[in-house]
Amino acid sequence: MKHMSKPLMGGLLAASLAAGLALPAGAALVQKTFTVNTDIDLYVADQSITPVDSKGNPTGVFVSEGTTYLPVRAMGEALGVNVAWDGSTSSVHLSENTADSKDGEYLQTYFGISPLTGTLSRESFNAALEKIGGTNKTNGSGTFTLAEAVAGAVSAAGLEELALTYTAEPDTGKAAERLAAYGVTGVSDAYAGYVAAALDSSLASSTWDFGGAVNGDTATTILMNAVEISGQGRNYLGNASDSDIYQKLQSAWASFGLFDDATLSDLGAELVIAGASTGYNLKYDGYDARFLPSYTLQYGHSDITHAVQLIALLNSEGLDAKVQLEPKTSIYEYLVEWGDPTQIESTPTYELKPIDGGRWLCYATEYDMKLEFDTVADKEAFDAIVGQYAKKWDSNTDENGNPTVPLLEGAWWQPLYTSTVPMSDKENFVHIVDNVVRNGAYTIHPFSTVDGGDAIAKVVKEKAPSLKVEPVDLYVNLAFYNYLTGADHQ
Repeated sequence: MKHMSKPLMGGLLAASLAAGLALPAGAALVQKTFTVNTDIDLYVADQSITPVDSKGNPTGVFVSEGTTYLPVRAMGEALGVNVAWDGSTSSVHLSENTADSKDGEYLQTYFGISPLTGTLSRESFNAALEKIGGTNKTNGSGTFTLAEAVAGAVSAAGLEELALTYTAEPDTGKAAERLAAYGVTGVSDAYAGYVAAALDSSLASSTWDFGGAVNGDTATTILMNAVEISGQGRNYLGNASDSDIYQKLQSAWASFGLFDDATLSDLGAELVIAGASTGYNLKYDGYDARFLPSYTLQYGHSDITHAVQLIALLNSEGLDAKVQLEPKTSIYEYLVEWGDPTQIESTPTYELKPIDGGRWLCYATEYDMKLEFDTVADKEAFDAIVGQYAKKWDSNTDENGNPTVPLLEGAWWQPLYTSTVPMSDKENFVHIVDNVVRNGAYTIHPFSTVDGGDAIAKVVKEKAPSLKVEPVDLYVNLAFYNYLTGADHQ
């Protein structure tokens, strides 16, 4: 949500390249020849692009006299920033504070705010503001302006005290100076500090008309920005396409420490011993990604190199997604076909423990990588990619289970990824249940078939009667379903 807005000399490039210029009467025409190279390839984030104008027609990139000229609008779109032309001041404004098409869906999913459309009244905006935790309602009179709405959102974002410093002694002119720096005019003194703070915090965009009425799209944007600034929005590391996402993944993994909830850990082990579940995950709410379910998959693994390679694989396939790494302690039954359990050495993050009947439990520090894809189609494409590059099959391994073709580091026989909403591929995704048991901010997640939850509920009732099971529908990839049911090792 970082904001940038730079007024440029309007029409500078167009004027310098115009085929004909208006000259004063009697002025002499001076002809000058320029060398122009139009054979230029353009790459943004290592991806080749062909710039187009507002009508979709290809527009040129060229070099002349040592200067490279790029079309502003096309470059803005390629970089994901908003481009606005202000004819009254002959200025071009570039701003990263653009509306996200999913903002309205997010506000509805997590805050119950119905889609905002048309021109909003003060009352309808206040109702939405209250749902995101805003306690200072807008209370102006007359026309409900965007400046007033921004002031309310600034308070909801937790920036009220900051906004007041812009007009306080001794620097009473700071608000006016900051507004001028953004090229913003027409904001009344009552709201100047709030608008200036909103611009500096990227809650608002300098391209907006702060004296005008509040429309649904802009209201949705500022409410979502307030949600994010106040820490109520998505909790994630970045996008798969970010150049620094790999460093962030490594840093997050390195920061994870062992955490435990004794009550839940004991209960989880009892579930496995009783045969009510093949295993469970212990998780902590503080890492919850808060992604939109329709676009999100949860991918479980224990190898951070695998996560890094998987993100690079997504980029190679042209798929982008928001990425969060959630730590978990995973306890599950170890199958002897995976190798002699007595020969497995313990590490600080991996240990096997014997239980009754010659069975073994595996205790492992693992992660759930949440991926919120740009589109549902991208989410649906994930299964085929994993099946080709990140999963062991009998057909691509030798008798010892070693890959005979290149696969990602740490490829599993039965990779685990789930969706909380149904997938269109009914054949390769199966409905199961996550039998969530909560104790404060900690939860365990023993999976079961749709009709297998009764056994889990029975153990919980016997071993931890003060807790309860909260069933959550999941749609899991076929390989893990086969593991869950013991139907097939792959």
